[in-house]
Amino acid sequence: MRLWRWQAHFGTPTLAFLLTYNQAISASLRYFQEKKNPVSLPWAILPASHFVTDTANTVLVNPHAIEQVILPMEEKTGHFIETHNPTGGFTTTPADPISQAFIQYASTLIDSNSCILDIGAGFGAATLPVCIPGVTVFCNDIESHNLAVIHNRYKKKFPQAKESMLGDFPELIFVPGNFPDELTALPKKSFAAILICRVLHFFTGNKIQRSLQQLGNLLQPGGKLFVVCETPYLKNWQRFIPEYEARVQMHQEWPGEITMPAQYESSGRSAKLPTFVHWITKEILERTLHQGQWDISHLAYIDRQHQFPEDLLLDGRESIGAIATREHP
Repeated sequence: MRLWRWQAHFGTPTLAFLLTYNQAISASLRYFQEKKNPVSLPWAILPASHFVTDTANTVLVNPHAIEQVILPMEEKTGHFIETHNPTGGFTTTPADPISQAFIQYASTLIDSNSCILDIGAGFGAATLPVCIPGVTVFCNDIESHNLAVIHNRYKKKFPQAKESMLGDFPELIFVPGNFPDELTALPKKSFAAILICRVLHFFTGNKIQRSLQQLGNLLQPGGKLFVVCETPYLKNWQRFIPEYEARVQMHQEWPGEITMPAQYESSGRSAKLPTFVHWITKEILERTLHQGQWDISHLAYIDRQHQFPEDLLLDGRESIGAIATREHP
């Protein structure tokens, strides 16, 4: 299909490439740790029958490496599921109104030959529902194993779908990489809608501003941006709220930045999170979007009742969501 030819220009390795060499590296580590003598060295990748040539990168890959990633437990509303991200993180079902609005908007694009983008897709809770006829979904995550889960779920849902030897489908393009730095080669002004759900709150304030600029460049004129971030108003982060409010009083530009999460988090989940988090309130998100010349059509707190675990619920302001557009000059 028309978008497969772009694959070599994204600036990130293909899904099959990443998983093939991840398996080789893991086998090498086991080789040295266990001090065993295998029949063949794990890094001796030979052109066996199950390998194919990745012409975009001029390397051999094992397309079956994607299928070998085991599907996780079924995602259930009201529960966190740990992702494969080595720096930590959780995924949820897309029960929040912003993700639902993204899914609903995508349904209006059926047979429109449009492209949409899901950044930080996790296990595909929002990606899979927007895989509809006539729409090409670009699916991003920092962890290739997460994308392999989405691939395998998609293949299970659409067993007749035609697949490239590198793991993409005509309607579903995988773009592994760290947004925004590793996704600079995505086609500009090409996306009718972008969802970035529960990603920006792992970025510094400056990186958030840079990300929003790049998102504006990726959207078509009039295209819609859907954003979801976590706030300080989570029960397990109550110890941080007085600190946050004190920083606001001191007029700090980014009062929600935390470099030592374990100092404030009370449930033990900080061990599964990166060493930096950035909780964002309605006022901060609104200011940042306006500074980026975004036109906000929706901005509201998200009550996570029946969406997050009970021990995280506080007062109905657990997350903040926005829908915005930005016309190009």
